[in-house]
Amino acid sequence: MIKTKTNINSIYDLVEDNERTVAVFTTHDEWSSNLEINSNGTGFTGDWVLRRNPSVEYVIIYKRLINKNTVENYIYKGNITSIQGPLSKYIGRSRYIIKFSGLNLCGVTQENWSNFADCGANPVRYINT
Repeated sequence: MIKTKTNINSIYDLVEDNERTVAVFTTHDEWSSNLEINSNGTGFTGDWVLRRNPSVEYVIIYKRLINKNTVENYIYKGNITSIQGPLSKYIGRSRYIIKFSGLNLCGVTQENWSNFADCGANPVRYINT
């Protein structure tokens, strides 16, 4: 289990050796309805364009909240229990829902998504160490 950190600078701070992980970026807006985190650490995040049958074990969620003049970026990590899809409402698009358990708040970051995840603007990032 990852211990809670007050500030996480990089996605690599959360990924252990030999882990297969998918990281996703979500915000406080309409996409947040596609994220459900239950008090017991279970839930889902959805409507992601993913590779068909990705070989991943863990999910990292970068959740940005904007409250008036402040921006807070919360970082979570959990175990993937299933990936469902492709979703029929997106005909011709490979969009999926990631279900998870054991999701923990690992900390926060001051880094934007691109710097944190070491990627471009794509809201999905795969890490295989």
